[in-house]
Order: sequence, then structure tokens, then C-alpha cells
Amino acid sequence: MTQIDRSFVGEAIIHGRAYQSADPLLDIGNCDAFNLSFATNRTALPNYRGGGGSRNVREQVSDVTATLGMFDITATNLSRVTRAVVTNIATGSVTAEVLSCAGIEGELIPFKNLPDLTQTVTLVTAADAALEAGTDYLLTPHGVIVTNGSLIDETGIKATYTKREADVVQMLAGSQVELELYIAGLNDAQSGEPFALRVRRAKFGIATALPVIGTEYLRLEAPISLLADNLITEPGLSKFCEMQLIKKVA
Repeated sequence: MTQIDRSFVGEAIIHGRAYQSADPLLDIGNCDAFNLSFATNRTALPNYRGGGGSRNVREQVSDVTATLGMFDITATNLSRVTRAVVTNIATGSVTAEVLSCAGIEGELIPFKNLPDLTQTVTLVTAADAALEAGTDYLLTPHGVIVTNGSLIDETGIKATYTKREADVVQMLAGSQVELELYIAGLNDAQSGEPFALRVRRAKFGIATALPVIGTEYLRLEAPISLLADNLITEPGLSKFCEMQLIKKVA
């Protein structure tokens, strides 16, 4: 038989949905890595009959894990690796929001919600005296900065503005996520030949780092445990994952 080149360079779009659900499989975004790892417990029976070595070996899989690299920092992806709860803030008007401050020059007074700067923002003192942008404060995408000689003091201010729609990620306030993953892959070493990897039950762990400030694109690295799916009972089928590869003959 003629030997056929079966070299492999994988690229893929990864889809996920809640484990044991009928939810749609949705693209989780731009991912640069999905690495499977297998750990084993090895027990060897020494050969006592002369010559050394082992008379028998028993090797049992102790852990199946994966590492996923994600570059699309959505609220959903962030929540998966920070064990978070995600809530939504709808756009709408905020009237006379009371904000505490010290009234010191250069002080940032953030609004409770991110303001829509395309809409009117109005600030008054605690006593309802009007405040003027550029004189009493500088408007920023997060709130205002107190300027020199401002009327803003330790009694605080009241802000009226339009809040932007946003997702709020409450980190470490939720529980671990279990997903079913479908990796729709292409083998770039074989002219884009398709392959598929199904992960039956993936439990996401917490990322070891979240580099919020940096000079490189933020990459979320998700540690994943592959758990046995006891719904798979047919002999010969993996409870963990399966991979489909195109078969080629000479």
C-alpha cells in the first residue's frame, strides 16, 4: 500500500451549549487552541522470576482535561472562566442619580451605569444648583472629573443621563458551567479537509489570570475537565469525546 501523507494542522470554530439541553449550538468566538490532555495511574507488577522488568502493567485513566484559548471577550465567555453571574442593563433614562464625592480637583465621580455621551447629561449639586460642563467638571465615558474651582463639594452631586445597554459580569458569584462542545474543524495541512470533535461533557474551571491591562490582545485561557457522560451506554462509544476524520485511500 502506498503511504499517504496524513499530516495535521488544525483550525476550527468551536460551538457550545448547556450540557443535557436542546439549546442551539452557538459559536463561542475566535479561539486559537483546544488541547486535550490525558493523565493515567500506572501500576506495575515487578518480574521476580529473573531478568528484571515488569511481569504486568495496569494503566488506568485518572483525568481527562483540556485547555481552551479564547480571544472574543464576551460576557458569556468571561463568565465561563470566572464562575460569574451575568445580568443585563437596559438602555434608559436615569434621573437625579445621587453620587457621593469629596469635591477634590481631579477626582473621578463614576456614574452607577455607563453614560451614553450622545445624549444630554445634566449635573446639579446636592442643593440643586446647576453645574456647567468644562467649568465645574469634565465629562468622560465613565462619569465626570472635578475641575479646579468647581462648585462640586463633599455634599455630592445628582446626575441625569441616559445609560447605555451593558452586560454586568458578577465574578465568583455563580457556579461552574457544564457544556457540550462541537468543534467544527478544518485540517489546513490537507487543503482544508473537514474534521469534527465532539466533547460530550465539558466542565469549565476558573482562569488563573485575567490580564485586563496590557499591550497584547487579551486571551482567556479556560481550563476544562472532561467528565464522563453516563447517558452514553452503547458499547464502544466514548463517554468523553469522539473525533471524526476523513478516510483516504491510495
